[in-house]
Amino acid sequence: MSARGGRGRGGRGDHPPPGGGRGRGGGRDGGRGEARGGGGRGGGRFDSGRGGGGGRGGRDGGGRDSGRGGGRGRGRSEPPCPAEASSNVIPCSVSPSLRFFVYGVEATSKKGKQIDSRSRRGQLFGMAVFDAKVGLLARNYDANCGKKLEDVIAEWRRLLFFQNSVIFAARPLPGMEPLAKGESVPLVGGGKGTPESDNGDAMTVTDVTQYSPPVEMIPASASAPKKAAPPKADSLEASMASLTVDLRCADCIKSFVDEKALLAHCQMTGHAPVIAGSGGQEAKPANREVFLQYANVVLKRAMGERLAPWGREFIDPKSFTEPQDSRSGKSLGVRVFKAFTCEFGLHKSDTEPNSPCSLGLTVDLRAKVMRTTSLLEVMSGDTHPEKKRYDDREKKDFKRQWCNEVVIATYDKRCYSVKDLLFDKSPATLPVSDKGMSHAEYFAQRKGITLKYPKAVPMVEVLGRNDSSIFLPAEIVCANELDVQLKAKLPTIASFTPDVRHKAIEEIRRFVTPGAQKSKGGKDLLPALGFVLSDQRIRVRVTKLPLPVMTAAGVRIPESAGGMWAPQISKANYKVDPGKAVSLNVILVYHRSLRNYMNVYNKVKQMTNDFNSTYRFGERPYQLIEAGDKEQHWGAIEKYFHGRDALANAFILDLSRPPRGQSSDPAYSVVKSYLGKGGYLSQFVNYVTYNHDDPRDQKKSQTILSGVARQILSKCGVRIWWVNIPKTVPLPAVFVGVDVFHAPRKFDPKAGKRTAKESVAAVIVSIVRDHEARPNSRVEMYCETEVRSAGQEMKLDTVMNRTVANALKAFKVSPKSCFIWRDGVGDNSIKQVTDQEIPAVKQALQGGVVGGGAAKADVPVAYIVCQKRINTKFLTDRGEKLPCGALVTDLQGPEYKTFYINGTCPPYSTPKPVRFIIAERDPALNNVSPTQLTWALCHDYPNWTGPIKLPAPTQLAHKLAELAGGMSDCGRSINHQRYAGKVYFL
Repeated sequence: MSARGGRGRGGRGDHPPPGGGRGRGGGRDGGRGEARGGGGRGGGRFDSGRGGGGGRGGRDGGGRDSGRGGGRGRGRSEPPCPAEASSNVIPCSVSPSLRFFVYGVEATSKKGKQIDSRSRRGQLFGMAVFDAKVGLLARNYDANCGKKLEDVIAEWRRLLFFQNSVIFAARPLPGMEPLAKGESVPLVGGGKGTPESDNGDAMTVTDVTQYSPPVEMIPASASAPKKAAPPKADSLEASMASLTVDLRCADCIKSFVDEKALLAHCQMTGHAPVIAGSGGQEAKPANREVFLQYANVVLKRAMGERLAPWGREFIDPKSFTEPQDSRSGKSLGVRVFKAFTCEFGLHKSDTEPNSPCSLGLTVDLRAKVMRTTSLLEVMSGDTHPEKKRYDDREKKDFKRQWCNEVVIATYDKRCYSVKDLLFDKSPATLPVSDKGMSHAEYFAQRKGITLKYPKAVPMVEVLGRNDSSIFLPAEIVCANELDVQLKAKLPTIASFTPDVRHKAIEEIRRFVTPGAQKSKGGKDLLPALGFVLSDQRIRVRVTKLPLPVMTAAGVRIPESAGGMWAPQISKANYKVDPGKAVSLNVILVYHRSLRNYMNVYNKVKQMTNDFNSTYRFGERPYQLIEAGDKEQHWGAIEKYFHGRDALANAFILDLSRPPRGQSSDPAYSVVKSYLGKGGYLSQFVNYVTYNHDDPRDQKKSQTILSGVARQILSKCGVRIWWVNIPKTVPLPAVFVGVDVFHAPRKFDPKAGKRTAKESVAAVIVSIVRDHEARPNSRVEMYCETEVRSAGQEMKLDTVMNRTVANALKAFKVSPKSCFIWRDGVGDNSIKQVTDQEIPAVKQALQGGVVGGGAAKADVPVAYIVCQKRINTKFLTDRGEKLPCGALVTDLQGPEYKTFYINGTCPPYSTPKPVRFIIAERDPALNNVSPTQLTWALCHDYPNWTGPIKLPAPTQLAHKLAELAGGMSDCGRSINHQRYAGKVYFL
């Protein structure tokens, strides 16, 4: 539930640069129930945003990182930049004796068809291995091993990791000898004593491979095998003297802090230590992907033994806070849990390509937020739930309210889409299919949950796996979405400062350190399987990037305003001769409930014209259009434009009042789509964000409308301010930003399942001809979108080639360099996207343009991947935050040069850096600093007068992709050619 924040929703549509403000709250997690601290990207869902003159909000306005996000804000002093900081990455040494096995499995039905259901494959796996009578372990049980069969099965449950198509094993499965090529071994339904399923399904092992750690890894000294000291004759020590061992037992799941403890255990139990290279088939060095997959499934199992899972994170279900309202002292109606997220990754401290890698555990802390009021309590109100009787109107209203919504089950923290409410069934009366018991009995016997109101209706029908139905009692279900007012409080109730994160990292380290948890008796899974965490965390050097030179109308923005330069921008005077200015034909659309719409028009007109820029508002609107809600909103606009010739210099100013109870106008995307066909510029002002008819806070209204005025000029193509770029950049330069928007899956009542709209890719191409500002320079920007199948992130070569080629033609330029910032690419996909996209862009760059001279035979290209969704953070020893512009280069990836930049510094949480990976850079650009260029462009986003996390081309691509993705046709009808030189999508 929750405040999802961070993919940086950046606002839907026309969110103006809110002068320093508070942002707007942020979306929802859509099923993971989390509020991540640290800021998103752009704030607000409409162009009016919230504005604000500084102080609380910060740049990001929410998005995925918990509601309002980052920025420095007015009156907040920037934290000092330390010379060093600790990361939240703990070095992990890997035993050279570590071996693991990967078994390929195939599951088929009686008719020989592949079984795709993960749950069914899991059932077959459990039957095949753990059945106490005919399972693999039972068939190969040695009664003389000194262990009971149930203990053997319990031990193997910790050592096997079923992953749908493969089984990871920390030891070789008994009875599974190395397979010859083409050979297979039946596990279920193959005769020879194997279990038989009730419907004829079968499972077979098709191959097995023994792996060792990757060759790129460093054998860390902490886990290096130790040579035994010279022993006495005829002792256990003597038999081990010539062998290399590590501090693990080969016969049970235990590890030890020193050799003495290991030997004592072996003498007492008759067990043997793990010995490097002893017996078995030759191990094959694993590639990085396979090794990390194994390490992380082991980590997940180890975390699950200590904590309760919640999505991909883990919580202590008994440890939570119930925040209260600071004024009334009343509960806010939610519980906030600390959620630990842990992940193994490979890193190195050297930028040399052939330097070895080390394993590191990244530990982060997030907030999980869950309501305290159940669905049953919401619907029954003050009436006793078992005595409540619903009339037909109430049933209809509750179904309309809750069907298709996402709810969360309080007992296992899983999220579901509601299909229906069954008002004729209760937990006591609705039987569980094939179980011979009611739902009340099922939850009591199988889940250990005694329902408080077993006779209360309704039952909640939710969508399960493979479009099946699951029925849940309403008393153990609550709404997943948070109220708008509560979302605004998330930064203060669901954020974690650096000192809290320090403690969380140490807590996790204790969980998985051998001997640290005395109650476990050395049975910690990670060290027992060869993963030993260090006592220290990785430390890094920190450099503060200088503020780039920025000017507005020829006046340099002072360094003291580097966190928020809205006040300086508001005083800018571009001194364009009125005779040379363009008068905009403003079509004013206003909601029929608004009375002072002309006052708002006059304010926006004055603020826009006070810039003395190339574009001006007329004394009165060109046309007035009264609009209503939904169809009466977009219908009024369509009626006006239908059958008319295209209007030159048209600008639509839409004063929108969303229907009661809604924060955004459902007509927004429809209107934007319709205007996009004709290439018309438009600006929404959302009266839910602030009611500009209300005279009580005119300062707030002024702040918001001043942001609207700046955004209007930006949309027309005016450069509100200029950011200098490094002089080493060859000019003219082409800056390309790429992102893909993926719409969240929603339950479709007609289809009876969760479906997703098509994804939308956006490519932004910006042309830069000067290193420094030119008076009244125009934006040279061209962009296009392309519809993709849902979830598809790759194969953007065609749209990138087309967009770059069209941009060069539109602006008649022959570039000398090109820089690409690509969002949405994971580590494993970097090579794939570079192989696809770089040749396509180079082909477009080499094409030459009419009127611009012949293009160079080979325009040098740099390709940088931007990764926002990372858990890496950097913390000072004194618990302070790193400032905006903090640069870290000591933490490198396994294959590419990497750097981290803190783009924002949120007031309530820990700054979240962005990882930038230099996937490719032609030698001609080696003298261009990618860090300085990237940081400069983080100040060039026209929708926000402060630094942002991403370089402007990438953030603009994100904004455009989201706008198009919200349209019914996913942006297919946008007239990209007419929008050349305009930033219409802000």
